[in-house]
Formats: sequence, C-alpha cells, structure tokens
Amino acid sequence: MVVFELRVSLLGAEPGVWRRVRVPGDFELRMFHLVLQMVMGWENRHLHEFVSADRKRYGDFDGYEPQADELNEKLFLLSDLVSEAGDRCLYLYDFGDDWAHEVVLEAVSEIGPEDEPVWCLGGEGACPPEDCGGEPGYLELLEQFSDLDSVGHDEAVGLLGEDFDPEAFDCSTFNKRISGMFATPGDESPSDEVDEEMQLIMELQEFLESDAVPESAMSVVMLDGFFAALAIHPVTIMPSAWLQFVWDMSGEGHQPEFASQKDAERVMGLLLAFMNSVTSTLTEVNAEYVPLFQIVPVESGEEAMLASMDWAGGFMLGAMIDEEVWVKTFSDEAGRELIAPFVIMSGYTDEGSGIDQDRQDEIREELIDEMAECVLDLQEFWEPWKKEYLARNGSGRTARAQHRVGRNEPCPCGSGKKYKQCCGK
Repeated sequence: MVVFELRVSLLGAEPGVWRRVRVPGDFELRMFHLVLQMVMGWENRHLHEFVSADRKRYGDFDGYEPQADELNEKLFLLSDLVSEAGDRCLYLYDFGDDWAHEVVLEAVSEIGPEDEPVWCLGGEGACPPEDCGGEPGYLELLEQFSDLDSVGHDEAVGLLGEDFDPEAFDCSTFNKRISGMFATPGDESPSDEVDEEMQLIMELQEFLESDAVPESAMSVVMLDGFFAALAIHPVTIMPSAWLQFVWDMSGEGHQPEFASQKDAERVMGLLLAFMNSVTSTLTEVNAEYVPLFQIVPVESGEEAMLASMDWAGGFMLGAMIDEEVWVKTFSDEAGRELIAPFVIMSGYTDEGSGIDQDRQDEIREELIDEMAECVLDLQEFWEPWKKEYLARNGSGRTARAQHRVGRNEPCPCGSGKKYKQCCGK
C-alpha cells in the first residue's frame, strides 16, 4: 500500500505542537480530518476547512450551501492537495479561535499488509483546550497556569487539569486507540464500515455539544453506555420511551431546537444508526464489544476516568429505564452483584450503599478495563428474562435462534475453565 508520511504543525503554538502521521495515499479528505482531530487532540466541535497551495478551499458543507470557491471535501482525496514530497497545505479549525495547521508531505513510501495504514510516527506538545481564545488566549492561559499568584490561576488549573504539561505528547496513546480501526487483516484499503461509524459518532458528538441541545443532554460517550444497556435489556424499549432521556437527563422535559424538520429527521437517523451499531455488536455471536470511552482520545488519566464515569452513568439510566426489571435485578443477589460495577463506576453510590466511600476512586481504576466484560456478564444474566418477557407478550419466539454458550458456563472445548476464561476470551 502507498502511504504518505506527513508532518502537521500547529502554527503559532508555543511551546510547539506538531505530529508526524502516516496515512494511505488515497485517503479521503473527510477521513483525514477525523484523524487530525484525534491525533492533535481536538474534539471536533467546530467547522474546519483545507486550503491547498493554489488557494482552493475544501470543507464539510452539511447543513449550509458552500460559496462559489468552496469544494466539498467528501468528493476529494488527500492526494488532490499533496502528492509529492515537499507539497504542503493548510488545515484550519475553529473559525473563532482560528487554529491553523501546516501539513507537509515529507515522504511517499510503501508498507506491507502487516503494517497499520494510519499511524502516529512522532510528535511533541499537548493540544490547547477548545474555545480558549486561539493563540493569544492559550498563551495567557499558560501564564496563569504557571503563575501560582495570578488571579486566573485556579480557573486555568480547572480548565487544563493539575497535571497538564504543555510539552507532553504520547504517540502510543493515539496508536493504541486506532489500532486496527482503518483496515482489516489482508485488506489494503480503509474499512468503509468503520469509517462510517467514526463519521456517525463525530456527527452525533457535534450536535450533542451544539447550542441547539439542552445542557442536560447526554454526551456521545454517555449515549454509548445508555444504548449498551438498552441493547442487552430483557425488555424491548421503544424510542418513545428512551428519547426523552437523550435530550434531558434531569427529567424536566427540555427539548433540542432543530433548525428544520429535515434537521430533526437527520439527527433522529443518526441516533437510531448509532443504537443499531451498538446493538448489533452486542447481539452478534463472538462479536468483540468495546465501550466508546476506551476509544475516544483523552489527554490524561483524569479525563479517561471522567469519560468512563459518563459512560457508566448512561448505562445506569438504560438499566433503570424499566422499573420492574430494575427492582427484580436489584432484589436478586446475583443481579445486585452484577450491577454493582456500573453503580460504583457511575458514582451513583452513597453511605448506605455498603461501598467504601474512601476507596471509590481506587475501585473505579480497578474496574475501568473490566466494564466490557461486566456488560457481557449482565447480558448473560438477563438472557433468560428476555425469553420470559417475550413469551409473556405472546411472541412465541426466543431471543436467538441458536444456543449461545454462557460466559460463566463450562467451556465446550473440555478445558474445565469457564467459557469467558477460555475460548470466549
């Protein structure tokens, strides 16, 4: 496969912020945009555009009509902007803060099928936070952060985090998250299915963080946990029952402000597509489930913990959506034990819960890598209930046509181990 090795530099940033990345030579511009968002550390909240050396402008124009000199990035490849070593273009992000990135093609090479087509090869400097006022605002923020006596020091620490290091960047964090994401073994082109899912998540995130949505709405990470709970829930929950929680977790009935009926239909289509994606992963035999909080880019361990807590909070809302199922689960000793990790991770505990309040953060750190398995264990526990509820409703059918080995049942290979510890890994 022919790949481009590029250096991406955030112009005007001090200390310097740059990344060296490898991407396929025939990469679509829209996908290169998503990679830049992830590897730089941005959150895809704002508009963007590419500007070629001959001043042509390429952007994502969903929702508004482009001007005469603007081109739709979905129709072009990265090779339309750079194709030979030394070629360069600009990537502009957030037209309020005006972050400009210089993209320079350093080399064109070939890789084998065993190599990842998208990879970070090096880099320095932490990404500035969103909406900090661009280059001058970021410099002022760093000054306040380093000056313990400044008026804005506490606010800067709150925005950046106590452990923020403006010169820090770790390639392995990005590479771990995208490993296998853009290609399947033996396939020399990016996976269209994964590309579409990434685009779906980004579009949903952009809408859920927009001014059109109430502040009490779910984040996309929380929504992933919410849909995971609905996917394994023993009772089928219709959109009319769960949609209200997506827009307003407070229960006060706040609704988003859609620009038009077409916009409302588009967003609803995104929600249903995302739910179907989560559901299909959790219902396909031998499919590998990975919670979204383990994939999204974060700058620190603290952010990773907050993302996992958001995800678990969404899962808890989905698990509690049917009162009868919730009471029955929590009244069962095994059910209560299986739901406990989600309760702890979400922070829905109090002094009467029996959880050591002083050890909650420590327990969460121990649980953070186990949440996917916790979902599958609860799914197995609820499986007989699903059949019971289907039978009660007169459906006359079971949830699956073929038997699926329980994760806590003996492995059919005869090893003597539980299935989840053997062939079900």
